[in-house]
Amino acid sequence: MAPWKALPEHLDPQAGRLVDRLRRLKDATGLSFTALATRTSYSRSSWERYLNGRKLPPADAVTELAVLAGADPDRMLALHTLAAQTWTGPQPKDAATPGTSGAGPEPTEPEPEPDPGAAPEVAATAPAPAPAPAEPDAPAAVPPALLGEPDVPAEPVRARPARRTLLAAGGALVVVAAVLAVVVTLVLPGRGSAGAGEEEHRRTATEEFAFKPDRTYDCDIHRFEGRLYAGHSDTQDALLQQISTTWEVVEAQCLLEHRGYRIGGIDGAYGPATERAVKRLQDKEGLVVDGIMGPHTWEALRR
Repeated sequence: MAPWKALPEHLDPQAGRLVDRLRRLKDATGLSFTALATRTSYSRSSWERYLNGRKLPPADAVTELAVLAGADPDRMLALHTLAAQTWTGPQPKDAATPGTSGAGPEPTEPEPEPDPGAAPEVAATAPAPAPAPAEPDAPAAVPPALLGEPDVPAEPVRARPARRTLLAAGGALVVVAAVLAVVVTLVLPGRGSAGAGEEEHRRTATEEFAFKPDRTYDCDIHRFEGRLYAGHSDTQDALLQQISTTWEVVEAQCLLEHRGYRIGGIDGAYGPATERAVKRLQDKEGLVVDGIMGPHTWEALRR
């Protein structure tokens, strides 16, 4: 496999890191540019621009290459987000092939001839099944009297006292349950309020974090036992730095914004803006200014 060309000098380190990682993923697949175009939604010429640092690849292209190489798509998307913040070249307009979410291939660059060694692929689209005909409405039930059948005799009067007895017993049980609820509330007020407070604080994120470039999160700022929380994590010592993507990053971003250290958006990606905000906090609190979230920085952030 031929060696890669040197990246353009104007590329930011974050952009260079993304392109270098994409090159290594392509090498891991062992695919040529032509084969890569056949296996993805983007043309050979588009991949050559992306992997030579001449154009920022779309997020969908990054995801498809990561899946082909067996890499983590979320981690690659985090690198893509950081690179997009500092990319100085033109933004991507390459689109996926027809039928995908893109706007179509560039008209000025024709697609290359297919690789003779590659087997042709036929995109077969099955026709949508025709909707099943609606079943006719079932005929409404006809009262027996209209069919000439004899009327059903009414319920005997002797059954009515039993119903009244059951209703009265049910009402008595409801009254007893209401009285017991009032007694418990009066006897154990402190215990009930403490349990509610603990449940309110424990509304932290329980699902596994999956980074999405266009998603932002809300913050539930509250205090519990003298510490500040935002509803996403209760960590006190998680280590966070550049390209971290976790719920702990969302928690830190919420608390930084709440304290007036603006980062632009709560997205869960520990990018340059988040690192600058952490450094300003560390400088104000007299901590080591390294831009890394650690136990001492968490303690200062939750005060």
